[in-house]
Amino acid sequence: MSASGALKHHQTEKPVELLEKLLAICESGGTVLDPFMGSGSTGVACVNTGCSFIGMELDPGYFEMAQQRIEEAEGKAQGT
Repeated sequence: MSASGALKHHQTEKPVELLEKLLAICESGGTVLDPFMGSGSTGVACVNTGCSFIGMELDPGYFEMAQQRIEEAEGKAQGT
């Protein structure tokens, strides 16, 4: 758990809410590249803000976790 009480998926994970605020400077519908995506927080923030996302992760476990989190965020965004 983080100091805010939220479940952490990765040791250096950033809060999705913080990343969403940072993405506010991006061009609407722009693409974000995260070459070290860890558990996918930036990808989730991109889904939530309407940005396209390209993520890379060497660790298969973190990659699978990121994929799952991003897919869940896409499902929520589509109302499923």
